[in-house]
Amino acid sequence: MSYTQRLERINKLNVWNCKKVSDLITSFHLNESHFDKIKLYIKIYISKAMEINFLDNDQDFIKLIDQSRNLKNITPNGAVVPKREFLLEYNLILREWKAIIEKIISPQPSMLNRFRLTPNIRIKFGEEIEDNKGRDLNTAYPHSDAWLEGPWGMNCYFPVMGDTEHNTLKYYKPQPENFSEEFVKTSKSYKDMQWVMKYFDEMNFVPKAGTVYFSDYAMIHNTHREKNAGTRISIDSTLYIGENPPHSDRESEYEKDLINIGVEKIFDPGISVNEKFLEKISTFSHYTTGKKKIVSL
Repeated sequence: MSYTQRLERINKLNVWNCKKVSDLITSFHLNESHFDKIKLYIKIYISKAMEINFLDNDQDFIKLIDQSRNLKNITPNGAVVPKREFLLEYNLILREWKAIIEKIISPQPSMLNRFRLTPNIRIKFGEEIEDNKGRDLNTAYPHSDAWLEGPWGMNCYFPVMGDTEHNTLKYYKPQPENFSEEFVKTSKSYKDMQWVMKYFDEMNFVPKAGTVYFSDYAMIHNTHREKNAGTRISIDSTLYIGENPPHSDRESEYEKDLINIGVEKIFDPGISVNEKFLEKISTFSHYTTGKKKIVSL
C-alpha cells in the first residue's frame, strides 16, 4: 500500500466525524458521559489488579498507584493483565469501550473490518519498570505495530488520566517521497528496525486526555517521558478497515462484528491472580492469547 493509498484510507474516517491531526493521524473527542464512565471503570479495575484502594480524586489515585507499584498483574511494558478475580471489572471496561467504538463508527459501521476485543489498559509509570529496560519490544523504542501485526492496521491511542502531557506518545511521520513498504514489514525486534528513522520526521504534537487518536501503521511512535514526568494511564488498541487481516498469531484477538460484550457475552481471561500471566506463544502474539475464552451468558 503506497503512502497515497494510506492517506486516502485514513481520510475515509472523516465519515466517522473524526478530525485530522496530520496526514496519517485523525481523532475523535469523547463526550463527557463516555469519558467519565470509562475512566471510572479503569480506576476500579486497576484498584483490583494492584490491590489498592479506589479513590475518587484522580491525582490522589495516581499517587496511590506510585506508592504501591505492585507489578504482580502488570507486564514489563505496563499493561494491566486481566485475571478471573477481577473479571467483572475488566468486562465493565470492555462493555464501555465497545459502546465508545460503536458510537464512533455509527455513521458507517460497515467500514470497520475487525475490532480488537481486548484493548490494553496501560500504566506508564513516571519511572520505567526495571524489567522493561533494554527489551527488544520496549515501546520506548520508536516502533510501528506493523512490525508485529503486519502492515494493514491502525493504532488507537486514548490517554485517560495522570501526566498525559509529559508522559505521552511521540509520533514520527514518514517522508512521503521516501516511503517504502519495507518500513512496515514484520520484525521480531524493534531494535532491528531503527534504521527506518532516517526516513521519518518527529512531530510536535501531544495527544490530549479524553480524545481517541487513530493513526496508520505507517506512523512510527514511542513512549516518551520528559524529565520528572509523572505516571499516566491510557488505553491502546488497534482496528482494521478494508479487507486485509492482522498477523495470523493475532487474529484470535479480533472480532469482525461488535459482539455485545459485558451484556450477552463475557470475557474470561482463564487465569487466576495466583498464576503468572502466560508467556506469549510467539513474538507476534498477545499476553491474553492462550486460556482466554468468550462465554455466552
